[in-house]
Amino acid sequence: MLKGAAFGGLFWLAAPTLATTLPAFGSIEHLFLLLPLVLAPLGLVLLYGLLGSDGVRPPPAVLGYLQPIAAVSLMISFGFPAGPIAAGLAGLWWFTTLAALVSGLGRLRRRRAQPSAPNLVAALVFLPVGATWLVLSRLGAGPRSFAPLTVFLAALHFHFSGFTLQVLIAATGRRLEECWSRRRLLHRCVAWGAIAGLPLIAAGNIAHSPLVKLGGALCLVLSALGLSVTAFSVGLRAPARARLLLCASAASIAGGMLLAGAYGVGELVGAAWIDIPQMVLSHGWLNAVGFTLCGLVGHLLSVRTPAAADTP
Repeated sequence: MLKGAAFGGLFWLAAPTLATTLPAFGSIEHLFLLLPLVLAPLGLVLLYGLLGSDGVRPPPAVLGYLQPIAAVSLMISFGFPAGPIAAGLAGLWWFTTLAALVSGLGRLRRRRAQPSAPNLVAALVFLPVGATWLVLSRLGAGPRSFAPLTVFLAALHFHFSGFTLQVLIAATGRRLEECWSRRRLLHRCVAWGAIAGLPLIAAGNIAHSPLVKLGGALCLVLSALGLSVTAFSVGLRAPARARLLLCASAASIAGGMLLAGAYGVGELVGAAWIDIPQMVLSHGWLNAVGFTLCGLVGHLLSVRTPAAADTP
């Protein structure tokens, strides 16, 4: 899957030039496609390593073959207008995320209890939830009170804040297990706050409750800021080849979430401090590339994963 992520990165960079119907480079759809093509395979390798005690167990081989096919199928779906064809192409990605959920929970059940287990479970559950919203977005459906952009943003956030954020929290927690107890306590608050934040935001949107939505946003923002502290301490102790990446990841999540907090407060008080295009250029890139990509690669460089590197 690591080789697949490398090829996926090249494909992601070249995609806007392959067909004019595909999302333009730097658009919110193009930035989202970094996840299925690059970040998801990296995240799955790291997640399945965390499910074991030695950090070297790769994902199931069938998942290694299915994921890149589903990612390319999903990318092609963005070349079609919202409707049955686009939703059908995206459906393979939904099936892949469901397979990851079933396989991951099965493997976790066979392992001893570990402090990072709640975030690993959350990552596995949030991924198919995000894929469900994505299929709805590609179908052009969703709750009547939701604009099409809102449906797509739900898919985006369940993939990033739901999947990759939870995996990186679990990875950071694993490396903090023998560190100073106060940092471990802070990280437990980070872990549970990040799990609670996204469902609260979703509930606030569905119930049209700005207060509940604000509570979820605060949970995510404060958890991310706490993660920047614990992740930076882990980065400083990491091997030299991973240190810069992990520290850059910690700095990026702090900057990205401060922007998200400003956007959320502005939306609540009716002040358009930052609009969606500005959020894509700032928060989006900081979160997807600075925090997530650097963090996943940094953690993978910090552990031995030879078996994972050999999977498709």
